[in-house]
Amino acid sequence: MWLGAGLLVALAAGAAVAGWWLLAGIALAGLLAGLQVAGPATVPPRAEWLLDGARTAARLAGVPLFAAAFAGYLVPRYSALTALGVVLLVTAVDAAGFTLPRPARGWLLGVLLAAAAGLVAVCLAIPPAPAVGGTPPFSGAFAAAAVFFPLLTGGRGRGGQGRKKAWWLAGSVAVALAVCAAALYQMGGVRLGLSRVPLRDLLAAGDAQALLPLLAGVVVIATVPAALGALAQARSGFSVRPVASMACGAVAAVGAVLLEPVEALLLAAALALAEVLVAGLLTLSARRWDVRAVLSVLLAIVLLARIPPGYLLLAVVFVAVAAVIRRSARPRRPSEQPRTTPE
Repeated sequence: MWLGAGLLVALAAGAAVAGWWLLAGIALAGLLAGLQVAGPATVPPRAEWLLDGARTAARLAGVPLFAAAFAGYLVPRYSALTALGVVLLVTAVDAAGFTLPRPARGWLLGVLLAAAAGLVAVCLAIPPAPAVGGTPPFSGAFAAAAVFFPLLTGGRGRGGQGRKKAWWLAGSVAVALAVCAAALYQMGGVRLGLSRVPLRDLLAAGDAQALLPLLAGVVVIATVPAALGALAQARSGFSVRPVASMACGAVAAVGAVLLEPVEALLLAAALALAEVLVAGLLTLSARRWDVRAVLSVLLAIVLLARIPPGYLLLAVVFVAVAAVIRRSARPRRPSEQPRTTPE
């Protein structure tokens, strides 16, 4: 779900900084995501709250991102108000205890895969217009990898089998590569990067305006369940579900009102990479040597360097606040209970 909803924004954002190097960026993001799937982080018990805080902040960042994407495609004239409405809707639904059933998620995933196949077919059906502009440098691939990374890992829960997660990740990377390659072929990196609604412009470039109503349905199917799932993942672990849902929803509502889609994507990228960095550093603090953790930390630092400093500062603040809340909310272990002396 995260990939289907995030492509609405990341397609143009990645093309703007990388052009055709966007495909290399997706592969690089898949490599970093694969390192996370390879095995769980080894975190000292006393530091679990820090990783939980980073994970909460990273998942919560998806809610304003998907709400902003919904508004940008369907109600661009009142984008802030519409994004706020989406956040309030998913908050109310989650607080009420509703969870999307697994069969329904399967059907929605099938619809999104069919839509992706149809988009690729439209892009390849008509010869593209002559390319304009130059090609960005290869360094743009690192920025593209940063913005695509949360889309490959955001919907990944804590449970599940490693082999199954690896297949899901491989399929996600393949879909992202196919859609982005077809879009770049049809519009080119420059025109695609300048688009605020790249999928709508792709249908126009492919002479498929008749499919715009179907695109509206795909946007709803992609963004609303993704926002609901992101909110559910962010508030998981708290004991009182309605209160946690409303608190997370309030934070997401502020982001939905203040952030444009690309800005929300950059913040989500910074928080997702911060989660990797925290997990890697905690693993290294528990073990003297872990190749996977070392590679994850180094690659996360390289990608974080491609994100504007303002978003990095916001990510640090959000992770710190979320970690403090997680620490105060988690139950104490027996070893951490205050000792009492008999009178």
